[in-house]
Amino acid sequence: MTRELARADDGSWRISLADVDRDGPFPAAPGRHRLLTVVDGPVLDLEVDGEAHVVEPHRPFALPGDATAAASVPEGPVRVLDVVVDPLLVRAFVTVLELGRSSTLPVAADQAAYVVSGHRDGPAAGTLVRGPGEVTGRCTVAVATLEQVS
Repeated sequence: MTRELARADDGSWRISLADVDRDGPFPAAPGRHRLLTVVDGPVLDLEVDGEAHVVEPHRPFALPGDATAAASVPEGPVRVLDVVVDPLLVRAFVTVLELGRSSTLPVAADQAAYVVSGHRDGPAAGTLVRGPGEVTGRCTVAVATLEQVS
């Protein structure tokens, strides 16, 4: 099950959440590049073009969208932030940050910050802040930077 959070008007990138609750093929994204980040749950096992990988929580994992991939959830369901870009137009990076109670994180125009976990004094979990903007207060955020290729 996938839920789109944001998309470029020209289709050059999209950010979505995927709930993976059982083993099976991972959908292909031909001609695209993708970054997966487990934002909730334990690990996600991925077999990408025959090679085994363990995607740990909060550690972004890159793969070509054309790859043949199969997902496995050996320790239970996971939620994955999925950033998919056209590599001819956009370069993507994802960084996971922990913010303190008095922190302010500016979100640039080419960024989006997904609040992985919020606290009483910060934004609610599941919030997506698109730049320009900011995230303030105690929380964990996955920041996707989407740089235009010149």
